[in-house]
Amino acid sequence: QQRRSNSLIYSGIFNSRTGINQSNQFSIAEEITRSVDPTGGSIQKLYAEDTNLIIFQEDKVNRALIDKDAIYSAEGGAITTTANLVIGQIIAYAGEYGISTNPESFAVYGYQKYFVDRNRNCVLRLSRDGISEISSYGMIDFFRDKLALIGSTGSIIGSYDIYNKNYVLSLQYEGITLPDTLSFEEATNGWVSFYDYKPSTGFSSQGKYFTTNLTTVYEHYVTKVKTTQNPLPNVPRNSFYGAASQPSILKFIFNPDPTIVKTFSTVNYEGSNGWEVT
Repeated sequence: QQRRSNSLIYSGIFNSRTGINQSNQFSIAEEITRSVDPTGGSIQKLYAEDTNLIIFQEDKVNRALIDKDAIYSAEGGAITTTANLVIGQIIAYAGEYGISTNPESFAVYGYQKYFVDRNRNCVLRLSRDGISEISSYGMIDFFRDKLALIGSTGSIIGSYDIYNKNYVLSLQYEGITLPDTLSFEEATNGWVSFYDYKPSTGFSSQGKYFTTNLTTVYEHYVTKVKTTQNPLPNVPRNSFYGAASQPSILKFIFNPDPTIVKTFSTVNYEGSNGWEVT
């Protein structure tokens, strides 16, 4: 018996409409295995997108063609051809990044895939233009220090908040009770908020955002319905998992040099007009 942590194998087909179930058949007469570069570490996560299979290793991210293969012309261009292959050619994305051993950090929205490479102290985004290091948007020092505290028993919980269109990341450390939960917003290309809750998992459904705390599922952004008796209900803010509400804190960090113009792209205010800051 041998454990091949960098290889893929597929069985026969399963068709619920016709009743064909060959998922327990692995014919050695067919080419049913594919292997990625073992120097990239073990395979931690698979994600199917259209006709590509994205393979996340510890130290590398690849994509495999599904039900097709590619040949290359003399000029180096790829020509996609149909072939009798379930898993076609495996192509590596540019950049020495992987998902470490934290596949729970993966979240997806549209063509944006988010994940964490703990070995390199960075948070990454995979899109059509390749891999980008979103932790470098003003948070290099934070993630460099915090990801080193995860340890072997900690976890990095990633999820996508469809309600606010944010990637929510919860860093849960080894031997430390309080986590760091924060969110990244694509519109402003920055990290916009910290939260004080510790989710076990998170997911979005039907335009709503949910997280779980141990065995209970909680819906976020719930407000009380207005009634005739109570047209302005007292809505508790910052109350997570039945705990008492916490105050909202807005902390400004300014460059002390008054001659430099400051521009903040991750600060947004929503409310009534007529207020000012002196």
